[in-house]
Amino acid sequence: MTILRPDATTTFGGVTVNEYLLTKHNPNHIDMPSVSMEGKVIGVTVHNTDWISVASGTTPAEQYTRATVNNNMKDVRVHYYVDNVCAWQNLPHSLSGWHAADGSGNGNRRTIAIECIMSSAYNSVDKKSEDNAAKLAAALLKQYGLDINHLYTHTHWLNVRDGRNGTIDQLNTMYNRYKMCPAYILPHWTEFKKKVQSYLNAGTPTISAPSTKQLYRVRKSWADTKSQLGAYSSLENAKKACKVGYSVFDANGNAVYTNGGKFTKGQKIAIRANTPLFASAETTSVTRRISGTYYLYDGIACKNGRYRITTKPEFCGKTPVGRFVTGYVSWDNFNQ
Repeated sequence: MTILRPDATTTFGGVTVNEYLLTKHNPNHIDMPSVSMEGKVIGVTVHNTDWISVASGTTPAEQYTRATVNNNMKDVRVHYYVDNVCAWQNLPHSLSGWHAADGSGNGNRRTIAIECIMSSAYNSVDKKSEDNAAKLAAALLKQYGLDINHLYTHTHWLNVRDGRNGTIDQLNTMYNRYKMCPAYILPHWTEFKKKVQSYLNAGTPTISAPSTKQLYRVRKSWADTKSQLGAYSSLENAKKACKVGYSVFDANGNAVYTNGGKFTKGQKIAIRANTPLFASAETTSVTRRISGTYYLYDGIACKNGRYRITTKPEFCGKTPVGRFVTGYVSWDNFNQ
């Protein structure tokens, strides 16, 4: 697999962040977390993973991201990999990760995970990786209105899982036979915390505008790149070029307009076998797989080219919606 190219590059808290979300890039269909963290974030969890040598033109954070896409990171899913040059974001903040080994505990389900790539040498490269991790952690804490007492280690959640008691910092550094992580930062955890606090005190972090120009792409679906009719810097021009059954997608793969002119309320549709059914227009989690005959609840195109469907024509348009709508299906799964 070739070196990845980010969908967007921003500067957050003084760290260059390359966005490459697994929710949008999963060609190998690796297992993904599905629990929402929307409105539930309670802190940032810091990890260490080992330094690796990489080819010219890339960095360890990109290669760890690529390894995840290739399903070579087993069941580890983190929000950020950070090295001495930059960070790569793998998960949106609204989605839980798999990183704390506490199952459905608060580590996995309610904290943003940073994997800081370092070695036992603790040389100048390692220190720069650690500094970038501290800047990123501070920026995230500030973004969510949290203070230094919401900075956790991986070991903290292991100790909580194992029923240990103590203060936050005691649990952060208390010995756990399963794992002591972040292995290279824990020996000087107090100093690392001071560094994060100094960045918290430095001012409100800002996110710069993406370095790449916004383009609106006209496709049948975001994943169907071969169906693309064009890419436009003007949203209005993209809408004009959008044929019936096509959508306009922004640079992050979000459908901002769908031309569903041929679909109407109550229309009978045949859905292809093994079609994913969603609980909303935006979620990436599949409720179940369906096929067969359904009816369009209102014929109105929602985000991501999805339509609300129901099982009987007399249910179309009826309220409450939750009782009569079966779910959301992307129009490109309709047999036409």
